[in-house]
Parts: sequence; structure tokens; C-alpha cells
Amino acid sequence: MASSFDEYFKQATQEEQRPLWPPTVEYLAFEKQPLEKPRPLFENLLDVSSRMIFGGGSKTYKTWAMSDMALAIAAGAPWWGFTAFKARALYVNFELKEYYMQRRLRAIRLAKDIELAADQLTIWNLRGFEITLESFKAELLKLIGELGVLIVFIDPFYKLLGAKDERVSAEINMILAAFDEINRLTGAALIFAAHFSKGNQAGKEAIDRISGGGSINRDPDNLVTLTKHEAEHAFTVEFTVRDFAPIAPFVVRWEHPLLIRDDELDPTEIKQPGPNRVYKAEDLLALIEQNDDELSTSELLKKAKHELGWKEASFYRRLAELKRQKTIFLSQVTKNWNLKPNYHNQ
Repeated sequence: MASSFDEYFKQATQEEQRPLWPPTVEYLAFEKQPLEKPRPLFENLLDVSSRMIFGGGSKTYKTWAMSDMALAIAAGAPWWGFTAFKARALYVNFELKEYYMQRRLRAIRLAKDIELAADQLTIWNLRGFEITLESFKAELLKLIGELGVLIVFIDPFYKLLGAKDERVSAEINMILAAFDEINRLTGAALIFAAHFSKGNQAGKEAIDRISGGGSINRDPDNLVTLTKHEAEHAFTVEFTVRDFAPIAPFVVRWEHPLLIRDDELDPTEIKQPGPNRVYKAEDLLALIEQNDDELSTSELLKKAKHELGWKEASFYRRLAELKRQKTIFLSQVTKNWNLKPNYHNQ
């Protein structure tokens, strides 16, 4: 039995059969190795040699968000509150006609008043071209090397699938393995768009909303999801990051041609299926009117949860809204909430 194993080991370790893997490293020696921190592209969000997925349903403006991000990194301009470190970028456009791609990028650049130097952002328009994974990988490696690109946007991901089934992890893994190789050989970061599965996204964790085998959700170093918010034309943005501290979710609103960060909206108010559930300050005001000078803050919260189906964050935002409107006040005597006298006339 041992001789059979020895023979197998000998064959498996012949020089021409051995893959180009790095050697193992003893831990104490590894701990002492001087290792350089990866170059940041977006502060506390993305480094070189990383992968990021933008996930969202249809009409969640993923391409607009990625285009905004590409212009930001090319110019060193802020993006959704993140600091960008200027780097050469390549945008692979599989989806839009050249005319509309040009219009979108120009609209974003002018809206943000971005001054862009020559040769900082390159567009590769591939709509309508037949693409194979191997030919695409070879050409992309060539372009990254020739242009000195540090970040590549691929929009959308599914164009590389061909006849493959995105629901099968084994088939998705072929593309992810190609991305691994591109990361390793070039050091460029890869950002690509993927769409949500069907059904109620509010009942799923952000990492489980993207359509496809489980590997696509768990492969990237950074996952950014845009999920429809209760407010019209607004989306909750959630981040799943591997190498950085957790990033609190926030809401962005669509104001053509940009998705604008809006910290006044509650990111937990994700749109539910069926009739829209809207969190209105007027509903909380009516609850206070029905129970004038009877409920403390904790009692009012409990009642809002029970009768209105509200979440705690929504309750406190609407309570603050009513206070700003000066339609309610907290009694210093009873510590209960009251309506302002003559609030109907305000």
C-alpha cells in the first residue's frame, strides 16, 4: 500500500505537473515578514487586488452608481462619503449603446463638477459583441498591462455567463476563478454588477439577495447591495466587507443623474411586497392625539410597534419630525407626550 502511495506521490510531484503555487511559510517566520499594506482605492472600503459586487434589483440604478464610482476614482473625487484615491480606471460596458453610455458619464461628471485628466478613465464598449471567457480574460489582461489600470468595472456580470447557468455554483466558479487570476497577475481591483433573485428581498440577509449559486455572494471582498426603500426612488445601501470595519447602512435617493446619500431616511425601512407600507409622521401624531398626556416615550414606542407595525428607528425619526414641526411636546410634569394647543391651526 505504501509503495502505491509513494508511486502516486512521485507522479503527482513531477516538475511538469506541479502547479505554480507559493511555498508554505512557518508561522513565526511569516509573522516577521515585512509586508506592505495594499494600496487603498477608496478609504475603508476597497484596496487593490480586491473584488466588489454591486447587487440590486431591476431599476436600482446600479450602472449609474458604478459609473459615478468610476469617475470618482479616476478624478480622486468623493463618492457617497468615501474618499477616493486617484487611480487609472477601465469601464467595461456590455449593456449600453455607446451614445447612452457617453450621455450618462457626461451627465454625472457635470453634475459633480469633476475635472478629469486625459488617460485616467478608459471605456471599453462591448455591447453586441460575442464574448468568450478566455478571450475576454486575455484581452483584459493585455489592456490592464498596457494602460496601467488599477480598477476595472465590469457591467453587467451575467454577460460573461454565455450559456452557463448562474444558479449553478460550479459554472459561476469558472468566472470567479478567472477573476482570481486577473487579481493575482495584475493587482487590479475588479468591480462588477449582479442582479437580485426574485421575491421579497426584505426578508433576506443582504448577502443572500443576489441571484446565483452561493459562491457569487460569498466570493467578493466587498458586497454592496441596493434594495428598494419605502420612500419613492430611494434605496437602502448595505455593505458586507471582509478587510475593513463594518459600514453602517444608509439610504441613497435618485436625483438624476446621481444617487445622493440621504442620512435623514431610515435604512431599515426596506420596501415590503404587496401594498406599500409608509411611515408617516401624521400616523404617530394621530396616536398621540388619541392618547394625549397618557403615554411616556417607551409606552408610545410600544403602542406604535403594536398598532402601526413600526420599527424602533422609524418611530424615533418620526417623533423627531413632529418635534421639529412643534406639534407635540413632552410634559415636564407627567413625562408623557402631548399635542401642542391649537396645533391644527399651525
